[in-house]
Amino acid sequence: MKIRSLILALLLMRFSATAQPISLYPANPHYFLYNGKPTVLITSGEHYGIVINGTPDYKKYLDVLQRHHFNLTRVFVGSYCESNYYEGHKGRTLKWEEEQNTLAVRPGKLLVPWARSNVPGYVNGGNKFDLNHWDSHYFRRLQDFCRQASTRGIVVEIVFFSANYGPSNWKHSPLQKDNNINLTRDIAYNEIYFSENRDLIRYQLAMVRKIVKALNEFDNVYFEICNEPYWLKGIPEVEPSVKEQQMSDSIYEWEKNIALAVKETEYALQKKHLVAQNFANTYLKIKNPDSNVSILNFHYAYPPKTVTDNYALNKPVSFDETADGLNASGRRREAWPFMLAGGAVYDNLDWSFANDDMTGMGLNPQGKRLKGEAVWKQLEILQQALQQFDFAEAKPVEDIFRQGLPDGVSLYGLGLAGKDYLLYWQKTKKVSFAEWDCPVPEGRYSVQWMDPANGHVAEEQIVQSKNNRLQMKIPPFEDDQVLHIQRVK
Repeated sequence: MKIRSLILALLLMRFSATAQPISLYPANPHYFLYNGKPTVLITSGEHYGIVINGTPDYKKYLDVLQRHHFNLTRVFVGSYCESNYYEGHKGRTLKWEEEQNTLAVRPGKLLVPWARSNVPGYVNGGNKFDLNHWDSHYFRRLQDFCRQASTRGIVVEIVFFSANYGPSNWKHSPLQKDNNINLTRDIAYNEIYFSENRDLIRYQLAMVRKIVKALNEFDNVYFEICNEPYWLKGIPEVEPSVKEQQMSDSIYEWEKNIALAVKETEYALQKKHLVAQNFANTYLKIKNPDSNVSILNFHYAYPPKTVTDNYALNKPVSFDETADGLNASGRRREAWPFMLAGGAVYDNLDWSFANDDMTGMGLNPQGKRLKGEAVWKQLEILQQALQQFDFAEAKPVEDIFRQGLPDGVSLYGLGLAGKDYLLYWQKTKKVSFAEWDCPVPEGRYSVQWMDPANGHVAEEQIVQSKNNRLQMKIPPFEDDQVLHIQRVK
């Protein structure tokens, strides 16, 4: 018994010595290496406020993610929070109980990196903040959240900053002058990240460094610089002069400084973590990415042209936020194309998780929430399909696979040439076709058709490829279908 205990202790010591934070998979940096295995990240997570909101039970929430094999959650650190009034609702004030938004914290319950002072007057209850002192309770909660996530195999994306979208959200930030005792300047909500605001940026950088140090021990963490920086100047609903998402040299420079602060802080620390940058809603072809940035984040990135056009950068491309997160068929029809185009992350923003109900089962007594079960089950099917497929060795299929498809049918896929292919078909209009020639080398192949909505295998057969073409009958399908082709030895 003592010998077995000694061997176990030595193995644990060896594992501890070699463990490293989630990193890029060396053989294929479009994906991650985590816990010694190539990894993609798929999840359906709450609205990012679970740490700064002192009310929700985050263990219950993490249990839901684990139960459905999700391995990511996204967390805002507290420099940004939301009010119950959102400009996009055209002036209608939303009651706290109705909104149930984890980023809109109950009065007096906001928990952020900065300690409360002895001076009353924070706009959402309690004393003002002192930006020169840290709140130890906050850091204990943040660290415990990351620890609890780690034990469940869940990675945490730590988001330092966000666009404010309008004056009401900025009004609730601890960095806003009326909410702290540090005499910060009176700055408009859409100017707070510009380099000329040196005093405010000094506090921002200090917060980044403090959080990076506090989380250095965790392997299940990576950092995002800013959520939707292309809306830092405002959104069209609030600023009529803003017609589309905007970036500028000054914003890029500020983001570079944040990424550099992470790298410089970790230089003398044991572990080094990845940094993500949010580039655009829907699409952007990135030019000259910052060398300190490893993950390319996009929101609402469907169709997945943003994966295809940035694939040559050899970095993970992330679908970091969705819209209409409880529309199961809609999320399925964008998640499969994104991941099979070569994406590394699909992060569904799931509004079933409410402040009063972190089970996502619609149990909160006052808020208006739907159950998240339907979307969980469908994303879980995608996660399991990828885990059973050697995605890290595969590449996106070439356009030759799309030849012969009728108008109204899209195909996305990953393939190991002549060995294994995972393909996703999607109809964009009503169309029928019964046969297809798949361009694969000669040999015998197992062909399996699966319904991605429920995981049921509709048909399975062995087919012989001739003249580098695999002729097959296509079972009828309404919306979408998954095809798995494997060479039979």
